[in-house]
Amino acid sequence: MKDDMKYDEFGNLDTEYYLEKAYEMRRIYCAAVMRKASANVKTFFVNLTTGRALKSPQSL
Repeated sequence: MKDDMKYDEFGNLDTEYYLEKAYEMRRIYCAAVMRKASANVKTFFVNLTTGRALKSPQSL
């Protein structure tokens, strides 16, 4: 089981390594969430504008 974990030179669990991995995973997750949210907002506004019928100019 000790081979599955990363340890520092003193034999302690390498917390800096695992914290950096956690930060990296959080950055990837946040980027994916922002991309998805951006796509949803764009889709909302595209559907909003295409759903409206274009009005023809009214003659006076």
